[in-house]
Amino acid sequence: MNRILKSVHCLVAAVCLHHSTVVAGEASQATNSEVTIVIDTDAEAGPLYNFWNVYPVTVQAPFKDDEKHSQLRQTCRFAKYINCVRFLGGIKQEKDDYFRGVDADGNAICDFSEAIELLSGIRRCGFTPWIVLDNVPAAMCENPTMNMYGNTEPPADFRVWSSYVRQLVRALVEEFGLDEVSQWRFRVGTEPDLKPGHWSGTKEQYLAHYDHTVAAVLEVIPEADIGPGNIVDPAKKRKWHAWGMEIIDHCATGRNYATGEIGTPMKFFATSYYTDVGTSDERFDRLVSMVREKLSQYPQFEKLPVEIQEFAILSENGKWIVGEGTEWGGSWMAHIANKIYKNRVPRAFQWEWNTTKGGGIPIPLTNVTEMLDNRVGDTRLSVQSSQESEIDDIGCIATKNGESIDLIIYRHLATRDDGKPQKVQLTLQGELIAGRNWRITQGSIINSQHSGFIRQQQSDIKKAFEKEPEDSDIFAVAAGVMISNREKYLSMSKLSLLETLPELLVEDSGNIYFELELEGHSVIKLHLE
Repeated sequence: MNRILKSVHCLVAAVCLHHSTVVAGEASQATNSEVTIVIDTDAEAGPLYNFWNVYPVTVQAPFKDDEKHSQLRQTCRFAKYINCVRFLGGIKQEKDDYFRGVDADGNAICDFSEAIELLSGIRRCGFTPWIVLDNVPAAMCENPTMNMYGNTEPPADFRVWSSYVRQLVRALVEEFGLDEVSQWRFRVGTEPDLKPGHWSGTKEQYLAHYDHTVAAVLEVIPEADIGPGNIVDPAKKRKWHAWGMEIIDHCATGRNYATGEIGTPMKFFATSYYTDVGTSDERFDRLVSMVREKLSQYPQFEKLPVEIQEFAILSENGKWIVGEGTEWGGSWMAHIANKIYKNRVPRAFQWEWNTTKGGGIPIPLTNVTEMLDNRVGDTRLSVQSSQESEIDDIGCIATKNGESIDLIIYRHLATRDDGKPQKVQLTLQGELIAGRNWRITQGSIINSQHSGFIRQQQSDIKKAFEKEPEDSDIFAVAAGVMISNREKYLSMSKLSLLETLPELLVEDSGNIYFELELEGHSVIKLHLE
């Protein structure tokens, strides 16, 4: 019941928000002319890689309980790595605080038994832990300050903090072995330029904090995979100066606060990216370009991986919905995946609430993720679409594996409105195509009528609540609806097969083509052989 209530909590808010949204100055109407998509099977675009296998987790305690592992593996079903956020301080001053004071020599006194227990549980559950070195324990700060995400003050004495971090890493190596821990990722904080939510110190204090933390980790693991906290989205307009990009300048040419040398090691650089229903995603391309342009100013960082380390559908009409369970989320996942591949972003850390909107029942977003997951290792093909609008994006992720081809064809409107149906012609060309008798052997579809249950669930909740007294708890009502209708929702959530597969036609040139009609939020998966 608790699990269902948790999943329902955000759904109830969405019931009230689920109506048309408008992108300012743009229309959500398709063109009257047919959209064309051309797939060149001779032009390879690189492998279809897994960018979704890291889940950030702020509360790691459930992993200690082996009886919860089955549920956790379902919750984090696409994860290989668990990014342990707020591992050293937590949202409460006493949580995950392993600091016990300072000895006569000025070193931290620590007890990392709980940390070892947490990480052991994550490993027993089948995941590899990655460590986020935040927050600073309150007792280590001169004036501990509690903000939304816990204590945000820097340490009063970096020597004590360095001792604390160094002892933690040594404890990990002693418990799990140098070979294993050397493969883990370490991150110094989270959104340090989000003041005061994550960091209430100055920019200079964070840079010093970063330098001392890196030095402490490298003393134990010289080649550690370590980098700074993901910065807030640099392409988004804000009321304050977001200085996160200046970390790059410091690591390249600044005086290291710990070593006194020029520069600080940095193995990756990351930002956050959240989208909203009703908002187009051109900002995604811009933020990746901005970070790459900054990194390219320094030869040592020119090829550094640019990652998205917080990633989800966050809001609608200015209110948080924390995840989206309808076909809108499914078409968005295909749309944003295409952007991730085009921008060569190796990873996007997706919050579990972006994938669990259905309370353990698949949603269109997870169905699309499954489509991608099944094609990992295939070769992506060059695709050209005549309509790559940020407001109404029509595209395709095409892959080949041996002599078979898979297509994830999508249309994604930024608005909630479905717009008008749009005719699309897809053409496949190249030596792989010519001279063979190709067939479409499998097809599945996601749209407003197929592969989703959230709309029906929202309707059921409204009807059930109307029958209850005015002072009834809507969350309890919604939980009851989910329990009584679970089997129906499970059936509705299954990926729907196409009733009629498209007819393949052959041009005189040997190219093949077919036509589809796409709703505003739709994904069609086809297999050709």
